[in-house]
Amino acid sequence: MVQLEEDKLKELFYRIKLGDDSAFEEFFIMYQPSVFRFLYRYTGDTQATDDILQDTFIKFWEVKEKLDLSSSPNALLYKIARNLAINYITRKPPVQPLYDSNDVLVNIFINPEKEYEQAFLMDDYQKAINTLPERCRAIFILSRYEGFSYSEIAAMLEISLQTVKNQMNKAISILKKRLSSHLD
Repeated sequence: MVQLEEDKLKELFYRIKLGDDSAFEEFFIMYQPSVFRFLYRYTGDTQATDDILQDTFIKFWEVKEKLDLSSSPNALLYKIARNLAINYITRKPPVQPLYDSNDVLVNIFINPEKEYEQAFLMDDYQKAINTLPERCRAIFILSRYEGFSYSEIAAMLEISLQTVKNQMNKAISILKKRLSSHLD
């Protein structure tokens, strides 16, 4: 079953490389939600994420002729997304928390102390993630939010598996230190 999906993806990327619009549309539909989530973790801004998402797929289309079908074309997609997100962040750092403030306000009436603590935790958590070094943050987001395995991340970012492991350990260590006031 997995081999069938891999073969289908390879065929899809081959068709994209040849300039097949319908294959690219299928690829966009398949990857758009996960790339959006990936980018949103960087920006914290829906509008900016939408803009970067469009740019990501446009740039991918522009380099389609150079696709190396022996490697992972979706790794190229995430690499483009990551680079565009980093460019955005260097111009305007993320300021929005991960949670929706409307939900917090509704829940405060149910259990105000718990929601108050959770709101601070989520805010501190987002700030802590935003302070991670660039590579560390990308690897952490790909692993924890997007569910990619360490080996998939290594292939995607074109780094060694050991580097991924080291960066995850570094990220977790930094987050533990920054969030130690919330840990009991």
